[in-house]
Amino acid sequence: MDSEIDGIDVRADGPRFGLSVTDALGGAYASARISEIRGIAEECPHLGFVCVRDDARDADLFCETAGIASSSDLGIVLESHDASNILRAASGLDGHVPLIRILDGGLEDSAMVAAMLGTPLAVPGDDVQSLMDNAEAAESMGAEVVLDPAVANMKGCLEMSTDIHRLWSEHGIPLAGRPLMVRAWSGEYALAVASVSVMCHGDLVILDDLDPEACRVLDALMSSVDRNDS
Repeated sequence: MDSEIDGIDVRADGPRFGLSVTDALGGAYASARISEIRGIAEECPHLGFVCVRDDARDADLFCETAGIASSSDLGIVLESHDASNILRAASGLDGHVPLIRILDGGLEDSAMVAAMLGTPLAVPGDDVQSLMDNAEAAESMGAEVVLDPAVANMKGCLEMSTDIHRLWSEHGIPLAGRPLMVRAWSGEYALAVASVSVMCHGDLVILDDLDPEACRVLDALMSSVDRNDS
């Protein structure tokens, strides 16, 4: 089962997490923010990704910020409401095959963009059935799938992550064995949701922000999990 995302194997080498940078504050801010993330990653080896958020919804700013992020040694996640902005930004990233997360637009358009770029696609689903249906549809269109269940709280994360893992480990459903990511936000509750994901076989957690101490806590948890029984 392929579990590599932008050159990082999030299963064989252990789970990873990423922090975000917005494109809305310009290149100087983006450079400083990415330097900050890289500094934390020196202490936290499981911090492996930077997520570039297309908050400005401006293709030029998004591409500029993605280019700055690509100069780091971190994996790249591109997140936008606009598939065309994703297409333009991902096409300009030398040496990276980013995970793309398209927040608006139909699944068909998203899968077509992912297949065209040859990049993995974060496939959404509000529940396990819709997630599996969407993953099957995206894969049939040539997209490489990363499962992206809608998670609003710790309970939802626990239930969906557990159910997805059971579909794979107990029922042998191949789609349920695709890399599992959770998108969280910032602060202590986001850390709690991320921790639940890690303990329930999650492979990648993307957060908007965590302070360095919380990053060290999450990194230590990721270092402690044993996936040999998964």
